[in-house]
Amino acid sequence: MELKKEQLEFIQQFKEITENKEYCKLKAVPRHGSTNTFDHSVRVAYMAYHLAKSWGMDADSAARIGFLHDFCMIDYHKDDGTTHNGRWYCFYHPEDAVENSEAQNFALTETEKRAILTHMFPLSTRIPNSKIAYLLTLSDKTVALQESWQNAVDAFARFREILHLSPKKAPVYVRNREDEE
Repeated sequence: MELKKEQLEFIQQFKEITENKEYCKLKAVPRHGSTNTFDHSVRVAYMAYHLAKSWGMDADSAARIGFLHDFCMIDYHKDDGTTHNGRWYCFYHPEDAVENSEAQNFALTETEKRAILTHMFPLSTRIPNSKIAYLLTLSDKTVALQESWQNAVDAFARFREILHLSPKKAPVYVRNREDEE
């Protein structure tokens, strides 16, 4: 999935994060099969920012946690369970995200840290305890669903190619009455 023009422009508002050398390494970390962690985080930040604005919340804070919520360099597809005492990626990567953010001197409030630490709810047992935490969780799950759905669409297109079904050759299950006349 490619970033949209407005998302690319949005990145410029948060250059201190998006142009950081360590943060840019997220471009090499796959996410949800159809994208990378950098682009995923941009989409989450963009959604969180606009939701926060429309709901009268701190939009810059929402964007910051959207950008930083998955600031973890581990490809969960290859995680063999030997790190983090064998815990699953979904349970430890928020901790890594906060640690990596602090290591790069990205200032986070305690509320923002807690939002990042709880964004995997309901999969993890940490429950969001603020509006901004729920906003991040909602934004992350919505974007993840969009990205995952893109995998299904792409797989169907590949399947059609394998079977050599062009739109003209594909079986028609619904016909227009005009076509029958």
